[in-house]
Amino acid sequence: MDEPHGTRVARTLVMWSALAAAIDVAHALLMAAWVVGLPLLFWHRWPRATRAYALFAIAFVVINQASRMWLGECFLTTVARACWNQAAKSGASVSVSEEWFTVRLAEAIFSLTPTHRSIKIVSEALILATAIGVLVSLRHLPGARALRPAR
Repeated sequence: MDEPHGTRVARTLVMWSALAAAIDVAHALLMAAWVVGLPLLFWHRWPRATRAYALFAIAFVVINQASRMWLGECFLTTVARACWNQAAKSGASVSVSEEWFTVRLAEAIFSLTPTHRSIKIVSEALILATAIGVLVSLRHLPGARALRPAR
């Protein structure tokens, strides 16, 4: 039995909206994990957690910088916007923001609207902290000697 056109449109709308929201939530969680985990690079009480976080942080930074270079923004922002646009095409009365996810997140949480420049500066400072932390971890973690250059 065929479902009515309105039901199909509603399902499509829900699917695209749910997918876009899930991408936004995953984006927020990945950003939070990157920032909250930074102390692990300097405090080596749990070496396995430090190693796992160091790998995550390196991958996060590389993917983030590559997507900024090629897309001008994080790829997750681009994908989420495409999903929100599909939801809008399905009849949602949703306004699709063209703004970066970090700006929308700051507006939602802190009622602040940071500039793209300020976001880039904070990102670069966090990337520097990540790089320094990974280097510190390589010096102090047991078993990290294999990753250090020979003298």
